[in-house]
Amino acid sequence: MARFADRSTGRNCRPSVATLATRTGFSERTVQRARECLRLLGVATEVVRGRQRTFVERMASWRMGDRSRGWASVWALHDNQQVTRVIHILTPHLERSPLKTAISPLRRLVTTHAGARGARQGVATRRRNIDRNGQRLARTWREHPKAPPWSRKYGTGAWAAVLAAPARAGWTAEDLNAAVSEWLIGGHRISDAPPRPIGLIGAILAAYTAHNELSVRPMAYAEAAAAAEAAQRAERAIQREAERQEHARGREVGREALHGPGRAEVAAVLAAITRRRGR
Repeated sequence: MARFADRSTGRNCRPSVATLATRTGFSERTVQRARECLRLLGVATEVVRGRQRTFVERMASWRMGDRSRGWASVWALHDNQQVTRVIHILTPHLERSPLKTAISPLRRLVTTHAGARGARQGVATRRRNIDRNGQRLARTWREHPKAPPWSRKYGTGAWAAVLAAPARAGWTAEDLNAAVSEWLIGGHRISDAPPRPIGLIGAILAAYTAHNELSVRPMAYAEAAAAAEAAQRAERAIQREAERQEHARGREVGREALHGPGRAEVAAVLAAITRRRGR
């Protein structure tokens, strides 16, 4: 499993059970027990649970040349007990249920549902209200020049739900761009055209809120530093203007001294001395 993980972080380890069984020579059941042992020892965490694909997902995958019938689990390998205390909940597919080691044989392993559950049988359902704050944030983010190109894949109404909470916390388009940058700095990768941009933003926000509150915006410290620097520049400008005005007043005093009564008296005395010397 370490050969399939990132060398620097130990993340993105996603070999299938069949692949591990082929590489090791053990049975698939032995591989499953070994992975469960790694999880209980605290040196590996199943971040995303593997599951079977639905019919619609298989058809979409087949059109892309992928003949697989499911997705492998995504694991993170680590040996730090502090990380073990933090990473202890599995991120499942769609249903968001915690990891269960005992699976009932009567329950299906597929975590998605084939088709709607009678919602579109004859009458249209009521459309869910769109969060105005999230829609406003989505609009400003999509129009931002530094926003990723995949942010324009969906309209503002589709982005409104996932951006509702950041919008209520006062986030801006710069904050969303900073959150995406922090995700990339953390060792993750984002393709030019991710298949699920809305889910990607949800994962980025979840990773951010794991260590911070939404009220602490990513650009808050940068904006505070910029405001402090702007205040210092304004103070220096005021100081320069005061010095310029003081210099202008000094020059005006000097000009007035050139034409004052004292200078006229000195000029008259010098003229009288010159006349006396001439005589």
